[in-house]
Amino acid sequence: MAKNYRKRKITMLHWNVRCIFCLLPSLVGIAIFFLVPFARVLYYSVISDQFRRKFVWFDNYVETVTNEFFQLAMKNSLLLIVIGVPALILLAVILSLVLSFGLKKLPFLRDAFVFPMLVPTAAVVLVWQQFFRGVDSVLPVYLLFIWKNLGICVILLTSALTTLNPEVYEAARMDGARSFTIHTKLSIPMIAPTIFFTVLLSIMNSFRIFKESYLYYGSKYPPDHSYSLQFYLNNNFLKFDYQKLASSSVLTALLVLIIVAVGFSLQRRYER
Repeated sequence: MAKNYRKRKITMLHWNVRCIFCLLPSLVGIAIFFLVPFARVLYYSVISDQFRRKFVWFDNYVETVTNEFFQLAMKNSLLLIVIGVPALILLAVILSLVLSFGLKKLPFLRDAFVFPMLVPTAAVVLVWQQFFRGVDSVLPVYLLFIWKNLGICVILLTSALTTLNPEVYEAARMDGARSFTIHTKLSIPMIAPTIFFTVLLSIMNSFRIFKESYLYYGSKYPPDHSYSLQFYLNNNFLKFDYQKLASSSVLTALLVLIIVAVGFSLQRRYER
């Protein structure tokens, strides 16, 4: 028994070593292209400037948080998360249910949702500019965000729905449950983990709407209602104000980290 135990332990050790070697290229890439640059950003966020390099600690963060343009950018970015993401997820869930249960004989409709991810952003923006000419609100940016990310959400949710056991639906129908009750009480709860993941993915994508918004307005200073954190970061980069850029980048990273942590916490609590 002792010999077999030692043999299994050695085999497990060899397996762990092989896994580490397989992960080593990715870990080295993360260290070089993420951890080291992020550590440099942290350093720049606590010094006065890149020439004198005097430590001012949290002064840059205080100045950034009290900056009216940062506050405006943070408010608009959070509004996109609070308004745009729920609208995107609701529409994606409805379309996924329709495609999975209502239009099974038309599978090509599912492929159509890949189209927004294939079309160049510049071409889409040209159409948006013509269609929303004269509209002075944040609506075009929200609709562009939804249109751009709807495809991946529908694909993920539809894939989750296709893995559900059809016998569950047959039993529910035999008990007299109607379609609305079946989907609200069975389908959506059973794919809740996928919905949570889709929500987090959509929130992350909301921070990547800068390219579309920048091309739509054609300016680094869009109207106040569409001035997001990406515009604030980009403008500080163009001004070579690395201290504000670094401190706002760290604050943005903390915001993303908090959102992801809260999302995973809610998911674990729901699974219990």
